[in-house]
Amino acid sequence: MTVLLAVVLGVGTTVATVGVATATHRVAVVRAQAAADAAALAAAAALVGLVPGDPCSRASAVAEAGGAVLGGCSTAGADARVTTAIGSGAFAVSAVAVAGAPSGARHLCVYGVHVGPRSSMSRSTRTASHTGDVAGPGPTSTIDQGDTCQARRSS
Repeated sequence: MTVLLAVVLGVGTTVATVGVATATHRVAVVRAQAAADAAALAAAAALVGLVPGDPCSRASAVAEAGGAVLGGCSTAGADARVTTAIGSGAFAVSAVAVAGAPSGARHLCVYGVHVGPRSSMSRSTRTASHTGDVAGPGPTSTIDQGDTCQARRSS
């Protein structure tokens, strides 16, 4: 009976240890991917001018805030590709994320909103001091906005 109890306890301990190790690895994978996604979005936002600063330094700051280390950062046009890593040695987990304009997009978009001289924001929500000098001429109404990156809504 003692031998059987020792075998059962040994198998139970082994199964529990493997389960905890698997769960810990999965948490690290999810954290690495979340940090990579956030860092890529920060780099893409810096590329199009939504936030100030160098895209890769923005990505590094966001990755570190997420508990990861920036492994690589590259930009091409309005796209940013970021690699992050969590852990070290045999337990290191890395993730890759890409952010930017969707492929085949005619205009530069961030979160589905047109970014550029013409804004999809209605005039009523813009400030009254908008002169058009910085952002260019705006739309004349909420219907006449030209091509935007999101579906038109009726007024």
